[in-house]
Amino acid sequence: KESDIYIAVTPKGRQVVLKFHRLGRTSFRAVRRKRDYLNVGGNKATSWLAMSRLSALKEFSFMKALHDVGYPTPEPLGHTRHLVCMSLIRGVPLYQIRTRWEVSEEQSESIFEQSKGLARRLAKHGLVHCDLNEFNLMVDLSGIQHELNPGESVGGHYVRDSGVQKRGEGALSANDVVGAEVDGTGEKIIEEERVKPKELLADGTPKPIVTLIDFPQMISTAHRNAKEMYERDVECLCVFFVRKLGWGGEEEVEGLMD
Repeated sequence: KESDIYIAVTPKGRQVVLKFHRLGRTSFRAVRRKRDYLNVGGNKATSWLAMSRLSALKEFSFMKALHDVGYPTPEPLGHTRHLVCMSLIRGVPLYQIRTRWEVSEEQSESIFEQSKGLARRLAKHGLVHCDLNEFNLMVDLSGIQHELNPGESVGGHYVRDSGVQKRGEGALSANDVVGAEVDGTGEKIIEEERVKPKELLADGTPKPIVTLIDFPQMISTAHRNAKEMYERDVECLCVFFVRKLGWGGEEEVEGLMD
């Protein structure tokens, strides 16, 4: 609701993601009130474009800092004005994994452990995501995200195939992928021999790979509202896993709060 997302192709044929920030689209005043960095120091943004430029700069800066120290984020490639360019990663948003029947119990546990590990790791580094929920965690159930070569967002396999179990082979975005040569967007499906996951769980299923996205709202743990925002992130994660995937509970919440 505050950005437009496109898949683009570089002159060298690399698929990338373009994110155009559009702050103020739904409520200009609400954004000014909730994003305090827009009113600090010389950042007196007076238009949606000025606010969006600051938002894009902050997202790129956080994403680059986190990616450089090994956090599972898209690779930040560049930014200009209210646009951020990043690598295309394999997977789907966590919220699209709607039921516990789409993933095994071990996969649910792995996703939960990785997700809460990100919350803890950020806090230890003095950061709170402020929007850590099922909409900002990408999950690759095929377990081969790490097989992509450095500097590449597309390997010899089809990136939009997220590994989610479905009736036929092909991309999650396809309308009817069985026997099809293009997906639901009209893009040609090119899948060479399927890459095997590097790590398997106890039940033999691929270990999912969780990637963190969306960073403009991140704050320092020194912020006056940091504790409140961290607790909200934890609650959002636990509610989703308990209700949708049947994993986690009060013990996990208490452990994260500590």
